[in-house]
Amino acid sequence: MNCRSTRESLGAYLDGELPVEACAALEAHLAGCSTCAVELDSLRALARSLEQPPTKGVPAELWDRIERGLQSSTPIAASSRRGAVFSRRFALAASVLIAVGLGGWAIWSFNGGASVANAATVDFSVLLDALPHDAVGAFEKFLSKYQARLVSPAEARNAAKQLDFEIPDVLPGGFRLEKAYTMRFGDEAGAAASYSRYGEFLGAIFHRPVHREEFGSHKDYDCVIGKHRGHAVAVGDWKLVHVTDATTCHCVLSKLNEQSKLSAVLSAVAPRSSESSPPNGHSDLHESSNHGG
Repeated sequence: MNCRSTRESLGAYLDGELPVEACAALEAHLAGCSTCAVELDSLRALARSLEQPPTKGVPAELWDRIERGLQSSTPIAASSRRGAVFSRRFALAASVLIAVGLGGWAIWSFNGGASVANAATVDFSVLLDALPHDAVGAFEKFLSKYQARLVSPAEARNAAKQLDFEIPDVLPGGFRLEKAYTMRFGDEAGAAASYSRYGEFLGAIFHRPVHREEFGSHKDYDCVIGKHRGHAVAVGDWKLVHVTDATTCHCVLSKLNEQSKLSAVLSAVAPRSSESSPPNGHSDLHESSNHGG
């Protein structure tokens, strides 16, 4: 079972609706994939928060109206449901919270206090689509989409205190810091940095773990880079690599080789990320089907 099928099955798994054989495969994947395990923890936290009584009274007829609306809705094409993990119960409960004005479910707690920003998607397609033509311009388009503001590295770390990342002045391989930014992903602060080495660009983006990362028509694949387990999208010679821990998704855009130079860069921007063992005992890249993150 890969990351895509695991994420699509998490809702049914939490509802106890997944067959025994599928549960065993899902649990085996979770045991070796910290990214999917973090997502499961966040869904469990959401389920717990939805079980809490709302601060405002819910009209008795509201449940019936929502249920009728869900039953009468036109079915959505399978292709447009790509990557969805919420079961019917989650969708119904979320609708009630929105209906009574409790939109605060956009950010919830998990793992003893760490929170997940439910933007609920970070859309990288604007970056990936423009990469082949102008990598720096593509990076700047993404920054603009998420309200980037030019700051010092110290200000970027201070603005996103809930995240765990570093913006060194110099990265392994000789990349020198050009600019640092603060960003906004929904209600959560994020950060970014741009580097260069003799005209070669490298970009880094830091945000809370989210339920989906949109890549448009581009495919992503699971990968292990040094001590880091994550996933990546390749566009020509460029690769956008994502390494996620309990608090932070560290995204690095570069042309670096995954198995050597890129590992050192990831260790520099995510120095406290926990080590993960490569699947099947080796560090080959494992390609997965295209999905939304």
